[in-house]
Amino acid sequence: ESQNESNRNRTINFHTNLRVNKCVRQIKLHAVERLASMPRFLSLNFPIKYTGTYPKYSGEKSTWYSQHHDVESGSDLQSMMIEADRDPQCFWLSEILMDECFDICQRSCEAIIIEAQAQSKAARRGRKVDDQLSLSRSDLLRLESIAYHSIICVYELLIKRHAMDSRFQSIACNTRVAGMFVGSVLEHVVNAASVLATMEGNHRVRCLWFLSLVYILQEGPEVLIRNKLREFCKPMGNRVNDFIAILKMSSITFQYLIPNFKNDELLHIIGGMTKEFIQETFNCLAASVILLIDECFDIFSCDYKALESSAAAVFDLLLHMLSSPQSSVTLLRTLGGSAHSLDRFGARVFLAATGHRFQHWGRIILSLMNSTELSVRSMAVDFFVSLIGGAFNDIGSIDAEMTCILTVMPEVVAREIALYNVSGLLHTMDDVESCLWPLRRALADVEDTNPLDDDRIDPQIMPSIRTLCRTGQAIIDGVFIEMRLCCSGSLDLEKIMIAQQQAFEAKSRCIGTGVNKIFDADEESLFEATNYFSSEGSLSQKLRWLLTLRDLHVTKNQWLEAAEALVHCARAVIESFDFIVNHWRPSQFDLWNDYRRSPWLSSIRISQGPRDHDNMAVMDFAKSFLEPGIGLPSRPSMDDLCSLFDNLVDDTLSAYTKEDGLEELAYAQFEELLSVVSDEIKSNTQKNRHDLLSPLRRVRATICTKISSLTNHGSCKSFSGVSQRYVRVILSGAKPDRFKESTTIPTFLEWSVASICRVTQATLSKAEKIMKENPLLSDEECICLAYAEPFVKSFRKTNGDHDSIVLRTRGIYNDLHTESGKTYIDVRVVQMRGVAKYSGGTRCFKSRRFYLRCDGPSQSSSKKVDITEFTVANRFPHVTSRQRNLITSEIKQFLS
Repeated sequence: ESQNESNRNRTINFHTNLRVNKCVRQIKLHAVERLASMPRFLSLNFPIKYTGTYPKYSGEKSTWYSQHHDVESGSDLQSMMIEADRDPQCFWLSEILMDECFDICQRSCEAIIIEAQAQSKAARRGRKVDDQLSLSRSDLLRLESIAYHSIICVYELLIKRHAMDSRFQSIACNTRVAGMFVGSVLEHVVNAASVLATMEGNHRVRCLWFLSLVYILQEGPEVLIRNKLREFCKPMGNRVNDFIAILKMSSITFQYLIPNFKNDELLHIIGGMTKEFIQETFNCLAASVILLIDECFDIFSCDYKALESSAAAVFDLLLHMLSSPQSSVTLLRTLGGSAHSLDRFGARVFLAATGHRFQHWGRIILSLMNSTELSVRSMAVDFFVSLIGGAFNDIGSIDAEMTCILTVMPEVVAREIALYNVSGLLHTMDDVESCLWPLRRALADVEDTNPLDDDRIDPQIMPSIRTLCRTGQAIIDGVFIEMRLCCSGSLDLEKIMIAQQQAFEAKSRCIGTGVNKIFDADEESLFEATNYFSSEGSLSQKLRWLLTLRDLHVTKNQWLEAAEALVHCARAVIESFDFIVNHWRPSQFDLWNDYRRSPWLSSIRISQGPRDHDNMAVMDFAKSFLEPGIGLPSRPSMDDLCSLFDNLVDDTLSAYTKEDGLEELAYAQFEELLSVVSDEIKSNTQKNRHDLLSPLRRVRATICTKISSLTNHGSCKSFSGVSQRYVRVILSGAKPDRFKESTTIPTFLEWSVASICRVTQATLSKAEKIMKENPLLSDEECICLAYAEPFVKSFRKTNGDHDSIVLRTRGIYNDLHTESGKTYIDVRVVQMRGVAKYSGGTRCFKSRRFYLRCDGPSQSSSKKVDITEFTVANRFPHVTSRQRNLITSEIKQFLS
């Protein structure tokens, strides 16, 4: 009975104290309302006049030979304001009222949070909370009402009422009014960081807290704000990271005000001026970051751990702000804050602070480089140049950063396309190519950076920058090619996404081969993207572009080139065995996927067709291009690589058998792969890498099986120059619009430059038909006519004038007569220079040299013969069916 009596008394005391606290808080708030409404409230607080200047500290980083302490600013602060000795002190009444309101709001919210955590903990453990000592629903609603009432008193009665007083609307008066609340607002907001972080992002109490903060940061005297920031950086407490977290939470809350997001309660709070308000709030947050860095960097730099921790918080805040859609003015200010932070912290600290999130910075910068606003695009390019230049100066290499950026570029490109499609701006592939034109121009601007004019760039980094930009352009082309491979006719992003997600062996692709795509350098772009990525650390990306190149050749019935691409894939898999632990793959960007962290994502919602296109559909499409299905898991094992190799070898043999006369070439390629595998086995045996020997022996057995099947093939034909024909193509004369600068994929034929191209079997079959119809034509002329037929049709369709297109299949190019206003297509059959032999006796069926023989007029008993030799970069047959000529040699001789 005594225990029950004690519990009953404790319950009565609990509810009595709770009721008393509610009543006391309500009485205090009513007193605040009466005092804040006094006409002479401002004068009673003795607002200070400010000189407009502030103390600047030129603190230097402490080193082992130069030690210094933080500069105390208390004495200097007095000289920056005009203050008279008064009793009570300045701001006495405003500070009392603000402290009471903030304290009531924070304590009420803490009570609600503690009760919610207790209920959640009890539910997880299967227990029941004591109803007599817990808060009822009516108590919780009352506490929430008190919290809202107190923060309304702060924002509406103390801040907004006096800030909008018609008597004090000059700039100086606005500053003096805001100065009364600076200390209280900043102090209480930072102290309540943990409470505010627990609330929902769109909670009205949290929104009013941050509206009060933004007003202080926007209108408050800079000297008081700087002084408060330095106080946050003091070793005792070191609350500067809490202040940065508050700025980040403000960014999340204000994203709920972005247009098209349905939140009527918050719109009512700010009065409906959504667009202008959002711009000013984010401008204020960006300016606060710059102010924080200027004032506190000398304190950060004294401790490297504190420096890196603060840098991580600052750059995470800036990344969060840049990921949301803002006006060009706001983006410029945020990019300016990012550039300023990068300049102060340095590239080394930036890379250490961002860590694995550097890939997300690459996504954001590439997205901003595709902005239609020239100012935003230029600022993004400037930040990008500063980043890679600083990384090279501090670290000495930018290879890892370049690989990271180029790996996530397909996802950025696909996301930009999906966003344009959701907005209803894309209808054809030409529209798709046009929407990425700003990014192309931005990459060209980066490539045009001149180290003579820009001291951020070391001259030794220029080759790397050119490689980065050229590969970026090629990857953009590669995304377009993958889209064309996955759809034919109408633009359907859902079908493209489904095709991209399939495994590489299950893809059934088709491509539009209209006359406007004849000259696209699609093979060259994919090959350039392939060459950048290495097998050691970027196997997935290398295989991705090689398999896309394979699919492209299949659609053109170029089976020899498709087989060569698969051979390159198999070689890459073999080379990756020793570096499987270094296999890096990108992660998803949470700020583009998490609606809780990025509330603005809900604004991507426009109904088109049978279903709603929202951010989920946009990101599904983008993810399908980040890493398409290639048959490898996220963390591949040796068995996964071996299985992938088996599939590649099977597809390679199948591709070689699609054309006649390729069996001996296939035999030579498999023997070369076998030689590579044997060398790897020998090397790993010497290194005692027994874990790799079993997979390598399995690979060797697979290759030997394929070689055996080729050897037992009784009807195989030898690979000869008769079965494979090559032509030299030169375009000259009047240049059509297709060969001028445009938004589409560049052309593979350079104007007035010779190119060596392989003739497919389909073209040879067409040449046989032409010969039957025109018996007087030679076989070489028929081949030239058949190969040039698509070029002639394309030019005639674009020009409309058939007489302006001239096809020439005879004579020496330099000696032929040309007329102005006409476009000339010169096509001649060339012969592959003789084949070499390996030491083992195996024939080498590849060559980089081709020659063209032209018989001239006879002179007495001698006959003039002109021989022109062309040299290309890579040996034919190659993964591309055409290459530009690098070296031309002229040989003239007389034969008797």
